[in-house]
Amino acid sequence: MPEVEGPAGRLHYVVTGDGGPTTVFVPGLAQTIADTRPFGSAVVGTRVFVDLRGHGGSQAPGSVDEWTYAALADDVRAVVAGVSGEPGRGVSPTRALGVSLGAAVLLRLLADEPDRFERVVIALPGPLTLPRTDADLSVTDVLVDEVVAGPAGDPLAHAAALVAMQPAAVQDRTDVKLWARRHAAELGGRRGIAEAIRRMPWAVALPSLGVLDGVTAEVLVLAQRDDAVHPVESAEQLAAALPNAQLAVSDVPWVWGGRSALRETVSGFLNR
Repeated sequence: MPEVEGPAGRLHYVVTGDGGPTTVFVPGLAQTIADTRPFGSAVVGTRVFVDLRGHGGSQAPGSVDEWTYAALADDVRAVVAGVSGEPGRGVSPTRALGVSLGAAVLLRLLADEPDRFERVVIALPGPLTLPRTDADLSVTDVLVDEVVAGPAGDPLAHAAALVAMQPAAVQDRTDVKLWARRHAAELGGRRGIAEAIRRMPWAVALPSLGVLDGVTAEVLVLAQRDDAVHPVESAEQLAAALPNAQLAVSDVPWVWGGRSALRETVSGFLNR
């Protein structure tokens, strides 16, 4: 995997496809490159998949104070700059897609650089201007403890915490439970992931939605019903605040029940 030196250490990324346009993909909390690939499966051009600090192959920061949205936005900037100067490519990303935490990171970047991208997909945004207080995230303490414990922990408790963070409609599905068990094994012992889970749900991405007034990009906001972690209301408020945005709300979870619709919706927007 190629890597670039970021503000807090090495950042890994994967480049697939070729030609233009170039799109950067930013994953969610405790997610990695593999989790964002379904969002880009039908997107044409060059695709750049990022592992944020402490996730996947990227280095964790040395201090818990370095887990902020501003710092994560700097990670994306570092990868964008690295790809732009990569020998044989040298094409700066003009499009971006972020999922959950990654969506908030892109919005923080756009608040600082409102003309950075031409098209942006904001998938499953959570609350952006206030720290979380919802009871559904009480599972994060369990998740942190199990990630830190690694092989010495309880893999079933770890997997159950991951399942609890999925939309209620899919929590009893066998494929979701199998994914949670595999993902629990991947996360075990990752200090950076544990710090991110402990800090980021209560961090504030934006001081207000008004800071997005100058964003020039066309934006597609994706939401799904009955998702307590990513409420539709957050997506509606965001779409209303952005100067040039459209909202697509799925009655079923995009990844777990509407993957073909996800491919069509995302590629239909980004491939124009």
